[in-house]
Amino acid sequence: MSIFAPSEREATLARVLELLEADPRIEAAVLTGSLGAQRADRWSDIDVATVVADAEDCELVAADWIARIYRELPVAHHYQTAFGTTVVPGFLLQNALEVDLAFTPSADFTVWAPVRVVFDRTGTATRAANAPESWTPTPDWRGEAGFAWHDVLHACLAANRGKPWQALFFLQRVRNRTLSLASERHGGESDEFAHVDELPAAERDPLLASLVSDLDRLTLLEAIGTATDAFLDELRRGDPELAKRLAKPLRSFVGASRLEPAPVTERGRRAP
Repeated sequence: MSIFAPSEREATLARVLELLEADPRIEAAVLTGSLGAQRADRWSDIDVATVVADAEDCELVAADWIARIYRELPVAHHYQTAFGTTVVPGFLLQNALEVDLAFTPSADFTVWAPVRVVFDRTGTATRAANAPESWTPTPDWRGEAGFAWHDVLHACLAANRGKPWQALFFLQRVRNRTLSLASERHGGESDEFAHVDELPAAERDPLLASLVSDLDRLTLLEAIGTATDAFLDELRRGDPELAKRLAKPLRSFVGASRLEPAPVTERGRRAP
């Protein structure tokens, strides 16, 4: 088995751009992602943002392009999502190359990260690229704290009810909220953990102890305790008063959960 080579990616990109430029409804196309920022590596996929003429319906244009990509490329599957007025279909090719196309009305087109303009009939994309909008994430300390204490409680409940996979689900949510807040506090977007690997080790690595290698009840509860402490430490950096209020009930609940007898299984035996 083999996956796409960079040369195949370049050939695919060239064909997609050729087709886009031939569509009069598309006013401009820009490369985004790692290709647009000129930091592509062997694993980079294709991200193209397009400017759709305001007289056109973006959803209809995107639907046309889904059909066209299926005709032109060896597509295994596709998804579609939307951000405001932007419609984004993403395609997985048979060689494992991902091709994401974004369609945005001309009036709404903005840029907030490095891009490379490929073609531009009206100047809309060029103007946006030359004057990118500044954006700095603002951590939602109180909002995330509400979800986090909910997740801590339900992780413990699941572990003590003999539902280890559900406990793992809530444990992961606590850990992810902590890392997302840390990313945003440092000025990076938290989507898809794009900047988590860049966090200071002293802030990130304490969560290593919340990774579990088995679903034993006490293993899970120890990890939940670690994740809870890490979340409270992160919350203390943004809202120390709230962190102080939450510390006692959460740590007490986790501690009491550890002391609970193991649940009885359907066969009448104590779970680990």
